[in-house]
Amino acid sequence: MQSESEISEYDEKKFVIPKQTKDLKACQQCGMVMTMEQWNREVECPNSCNASQTKLFSGLICVLKPSQSWVMRKLGNPRSIHPGLYAIDVQAD
Repeated sequence: MQSESEISEYDEKKFVIPKQTKDLKACQQCGMVMTMEQWNREVECPNSCNASQTKLFSGLICVLKPSQSWVMRKLGNPRSIHPGLYAIDVQAD
C-alpha cells in the first residue's frame, strides 16, 4: 500500500493536460483526453491502455488527485490513473 506522500508525489508528477482545445481525442478505454499532437508523441496511453483514441466523446472532468477523487470512483476508473483531463462518456469510432 502506498503512503500518502507517495500517492501525492505520483499524482503531481504524471499530470497530463491538453495544450489547446482543438483536435482533442479521448482514449476509448480510460477516457483520458489529449490533443492529436500529444497522442502522436505518446507510444501508448499514459494509463497503459491498449485502446485506440476517438473524437467521439462528451463531457470533461479534470482529475488532479485520482487517489482521492470520488468522481473517478463513481465513473468506475481505477485509482491508479494519471492526473489529467478525462471524458465523461466515450463512444467507439
